[in-house]
Amino acid sequence: ARMPRASAVTQRAVTYAVDALRISGRASGGLTARGAATAPPHLRRGWMGTTRAPGGAPSTRESRSVAAMNPPAAAVVDERGGGWVSLGTPRSELVLAHTLPTGQSFRWRLTTRGDYVGVIGKRVVSMRQCDDDVLYRVHCRPAGEDATHDAAAVADYFNLSVSLGALAKGWAKADARFAKLQPHLPGCRMLRQDPAECLFSFICSSNNHISRIHGMVERLCAAYGTKLVVDAALSEARKATANPTGTPKKKKKKKQKKKRKLANDDETKAEDDDDDDDDADRDVDEGEPLGDFYSFPTVSQLAFATEADLRAAGFGYRAKFIAGAVAALSKKPNGADAYLSSLRHERSYKEAQAALGELPGVGPKVAACACLFSLDKHEAIPVDTHVWRLATEHYCAELEGKSLTPKVMDAVEEAVIKVFGSHAGWAHNTLFIAELAHVRAALPEELRTPPRAKAEKKTPKKESNETPKKKESKKASAGGAGEAGEELDGLLASPSPERGSFRAPKKSKAAIAADDAESEYL
Repeated sequence: ARMPRASAVTQRAVTYAVDALRISGRASGGLTARGAATAPPHLRRGWMGTTRAPGGAPSTRESRSVAAMNPPAAAVVDERGGGWVSLGTPRSELVLAHTLPTGQSFRWRLTTRGDYVGVIGKRVVSMRQCDDDVLYRVHCRPAGEDATHDAAAVADYFNLSVSLGALAKGWAKADARFAKLQPHLPGCRMLRQDPAECLFSFICSSNNHISRIHGMVERLCAAYGTKLVVDAALSEARKATANPTGTPKKKKKKKQKKKRKLANDDETKAEDDDDDDDDADRDVDEGEPLGDFYSFPTVSQLAFATEADLRAAGFGYRAKFIAGAVAALSKKPNGADAYLSSLRHERSYKEAQAALGELPGVGPKVAACACLFSLDKHEAIPVDTHVWRLATEHYCAELEGKSLTPKVMDAVEEAVIKVFGSHAGWAHNTLFIAELAHVRAALPEELRTPPRAKAEKKTPKKESNETPKKKESKKASAGGAGEAGEELDGLLASPSPERGSFRAPKKSKAAIAADDAESEYL
């Protein structure tokens, strides 16, 4: 069968996927009848969630707030060429640099052209930021599907049934700090990922940093996922190597020029410290091949991964957690996919978080990440050291100095939800990104959360009379803690509230510096 013309594809995409994301004439305040009838269930779900206005009481499921029911404009095919499709999302709704490389997902590669290339389900997709829009281009899709399904999949992945711009206006009224930050950080959108992909990606994130997690996730996909064959359009694209995580770097300061006295006269001449051509050569990132693409393995595919195989592939103690979580999910009565779907559609946030916490290697922060990034729990707040610092500085000063126990983590969540309402997890995303080192450095000084005062050095302890055997035993028990829980930016977290408070393991200066640079959501 011949492929439909672009105009026909546009019409079908609008009818089947995007019309379901649009308010009819703004006056009616609801879905168009056509959109409501034709929208697939996974898109209709966006109109049935529980929402409260910032600082207000929750509404019923039938009366979802206008803020979350006013999504961006329809996606249309950009007929000017290249196969790019417009999402119709202004910067208030989506900025790729504030969304894809900030640690929600580990499947996106920044190219030397400035595009992001990643995998959504069994699609390989390029994303391009424009001045006030985002374009996408699909390089492969599942058999039997077409551009209509592409539009639905991309809209679903980017959570386009929720209007970030409308919500942000409410948050700005509710919180003075958010109002000042928001103009500097628009479009910090939450993704809606596949639950299994999100869960296992964050199991890999335990005591880890962005670039290493990217590598682990890609190895997992290459070993157990399905290879995706892309079109020729990606053949010339190359992955940026100067900054493989896609995290924007600080701008280099211009080198100061030095003056030298000329031998023959009294004139002075300014010359650069280094040759300009050499600097230009160094600034050009020629990149490297993008490599092959794979879908994230299903839980059934991951069942072939043994702990020994994963350890050999460099997953360390996380191998035990991955294999254990796969085994536990595979035993669920209706299978792993049905179980995770039930957490998304049938359980409250706290119920879903507790259920995930029963899996090996899943502590409160990993569970909160999975809930926020994949299970539609928009109020979830993954509390790490960045969030802890900003919360005690701006929203719950009374918790300053307390041990970061699960009970205190809940108190942080409650304090943030009290300010921002049922989509507090989305609001916290902007606040969190403002704490990242490269972002914080670019903000006006008055908006930067002040750094914590360094703790005074303690006097050295006296030599212990313990025997070497006792010392070795203590070391082993301390080292084993890594296999008992998850690590949150240097805070060792037990998955079980009964295990007590968190403690900070020793870190080298190099490790601390790496954390500051790459600790997004970790």
